[in-house]
Amino acid sequence: MLTAHQIRLIKRLLFLLIPYSLLRVGFYFYHLNIYKHFTQEEIFESFLLGVRFDIAAILLVNAIPLLLSFFSTFNHKFLTFERTLFIVLNTAAFIVALDDYELFLFLGKRLSFDFFVISEDILQQLPQIFLHYWYLPIVGILFGVGFYFFDKKYFVLKNKKHTWFSYVNGVLLLGLAFIGIRGGLQHKSINVQSAFIQGKNELGHLVLNTPYHFLRTLKNKPMKPVTYFASDDEAKNVILNKRDLRDGIKGIPKANIVLIILESFSLEYVEKGFTPFLKELELKALSFTRHLANGRRSVEALPSLLCGLPSLLEEPISKSIFQGNKFNCVPNILKNAGYTNYFFHAGSRGTMGFESYTLANGFHRYFSREDYGKNDYDGTWGIYDLPYLQYVADEISRMPEPFMAGVFTLSSHQPYGIPEEFKGKFPKGSLEIHESIGYVDFALRKFFDKVKNEPWFKNTLFIITSDHTQKLESVKFMNMVGRYRVPLILYGPEVGVGESTKVTQHSDIPRSILDYVELSGELPATSVSVFGEDEGVALNFADGSTHYMATKNSVQTLDHEFLYDWETGEMGKPVAARSLLLKAYLQYFMNGLINNNLSL
Repeated sequence: MLTAHQIRLIKRLLFLLIPYSLLRVGFYFYHLNIYKHFTQEEIFESFLLGVRFDIAAILLVNAIPLLLSFFSTFNHKFLTFERTLFIVLNTAAFIVALDDYELFLFLGKRLSFDFFVISEDILQQLPQIFLHYWYLPIVGILFGVGFYFFDKKYFVLKNKKHTWFSYVNGVLLLGLAFIGIRGGLQHKSINVQSAFIQGKNELGHLVLNTPYHFLRTLKNKPMKPVTYFASDDEAKNVILNKRDLRDGIKGIPKANIVLIILESFSLEYVEKGFTPFLKELELKALSFTRHLANGRRSVEALPSLLCGLPSLLEEPISKSIFQGNKFNCVPNILKNAGYTNYFFHAGSRGTMGFESYTLANGFHRYFSREDYGKNDYDGTWGIYDLPYLQYVADEISRMPEPFMAGVFTLSSHQPYGIPEEFKGKFPKGSLEIHESIGYVDFALRKFFDKVKNEPWFKNTLFIITSDHTQKLESVKFMNMVGRYRVPLILYGPEVGVGESTKVTQHSDIPRSILDYVELSGELPATSVSVFGEDEGVALNFADGSTHYMATKNSVQTLDHEFLYDWETGEMGKPVAARSLLLKAYLQYFMNGLINNNLSL
């Protein structure tokens, strides 16, 4: 049996689900001009998905009252304090949620703490804001007053005796609260990105509620605007004067796209001969030997590869305070053009947030280890790559054309496990990862052997790259630039054959895909087609400490410029930075994130 205080708290929390649902109804009608374009089924699904976030928000807001419920005292002063705290916390949450009805129109996303940090003139603007929208906080205050009297009348403590067993049940209550905050018993806790699995930004914000978004983004560091230039327009002009964003290929409309992301593949492994199949494929494809990943972690790869967003923050964009921003990603653009989009990863559902991120940004379905249905588990991460890529080949062949398939391998992830029957069949090399690299390369060979006779194969562009590098051993790659060098191979009709020394980066791939399939779409200026005449640059935040830009013969930081030899990895002596392009990109990108607008 729970204590009387805990029973009362449960009743209070369950009751709060009603006003939270009404908040979502109000948000819907306040922004009806946005939501009238969606179907009733989509809106209903958003409301249904939103219940999980309402539960999490209610428990987060009431974390302190939850702990106070363990004090089974009937002292009048304590009970008055507890009730006042409960009413104040929930009233504050409602006022914030109601105010966000209007702020959402300005920010394009739910309210987060960075609004108060980046808006330097917010205090000066508060009087006129309150003058125009005075009714929103007033409604919140009236709710608080009404809730106070309702609480006094209907949520009354009954003086009951408690046993030690009551507190054991209380511990179970804490466990249930923890499950509610994390959104269930799934592999990973829900986060802001989890609200966007319907694939449409506006619906994601309908699923969310402002208290949840505000509290979940408190841990993220706020970012102040960058002011290298007098205005953001000036920074954009520098980019437009230095980069060539024009289409550089006569592509194939409605061509299929297969994006293969290899786990932990450095270009070093290819050059040292651990990937015989990829070396053979390069002879029939267009390869880029100066291609850089935009991050050093798997979770940083998808924003770059799908949305053209390099990883220039201290944390991945998909986990940052900007995860609720509206980004125009390639899968969504293709989806709107009639493409079917599936993403395949043999890891457990929820791993690294891949499922929520891909579904939020244009993929119709996400396939995980749980969908595979056979016993080829590696004991650590998921399904071994050889059987899984055979399964992927079958699933792709069932996809309606045109399609985009994203495939993320995993066997070359630490601890680099391969099936027993293949041990000793690939060169062990000098690093523990080398043998698994050979296994994944073999799995790729078998994948292409299986799909090369499929009717869709001849109308498909294969893009093969890696999420990031891993263990390295040569001077050429063990430096600020080399640590980011991964393969990029484009194999398909009309892309040509050869080796390019143009500098490219992961965030260039989205615009390259659009060029190839002859579609237009608004992507950030950090995405420049590899097919164009532009000489190319790559932007990175080296190990979370130094922003740099790599060019065909140099590495530029904010203060210095170094000559760079791509063949040896040697860097010259620093001289004063001469180019303004890196600063222009940083101001454009950072302020674009802050203002939720990365367009040109």
